[in-house]
Amino acid sequence: IDQRSGGGGESGREVLERAARSLEELGKLAMTSSSTSSILAVSHSAYLKMLLSLVGDTSLAESVLWKIQNGSVNVVDVNVEGKRRLVTSKSGLFGGEIVGKLRGNYGFELELPEVHLIRKNEIRHLEGMDI
Repeated sequence: IDQRSGGGGESGREVLERAARSLEELGKLAMTSSSTSSILAVSHSAYLKMLLSLVGDTSLAESVLWKIQNGSVNVVDVNVEGKRRLVTSKSGLFGGEIVGKLRGNYGFELELPEVHLIRKNEIRHLEGMDI
């Protein structure tokens, strides 16, 4: 989780921390926006896979296999009422408690707003388009 890619980019830990900060900021923005609390954010598939894994407490290893279609819609619901969630080395993100016990503790703890995955890789709006 702390390794950087060969090009010197962010480590997995840094990407997950950035994703948690993004969810915090989106939640704050939703609270202060106009009458609608829907916000559009655009990103590339590698970041989306990590973000959606974090939100859904799904294994990062599994997310590598996901196909995120260009132009797809992914919907998350960020709790703006103060409910929080703690992600640790034993969370589903890293394979769950049993895998965590076998692998050991990375010392990973990340607090974020409670978030629910509503839709992942929705592509109905793209039907009939050549992309």
